[in-house]
Amino acid sequence: MDKPIYLIDLGIKVVVTHLEIGGEKIPTPVGLSELLEPAWVIPTEEMLEERKKLNQEIEAKYECSTYKNEKGRWVTCYTKKK
Repeated sequence: MDKPIYLIDLGIKVVVTHLEIGGEKIPTPVGLSELLEPAWVIPTEEMLEERKKLNQEIEAKYECSTYKNEKGRWVTCYTKKK
């Protein structure tokens, strides 16, 4: 397996300026960029294939819906298909 290349090792800093959920821009929680910093990676082909396979398995078993709840917060819900 090829070793992934982490952006932080290349001196690249990623800053998340906002989140977009349901077409609405939401301010980024404080510290999110720093929390995610060690996870930013240039994926290997093997990682991409594993991710694709996992996404296909999830889509086959679950139905995904995103909505705004009564408190005005965006919620993503996965419901098992029958």
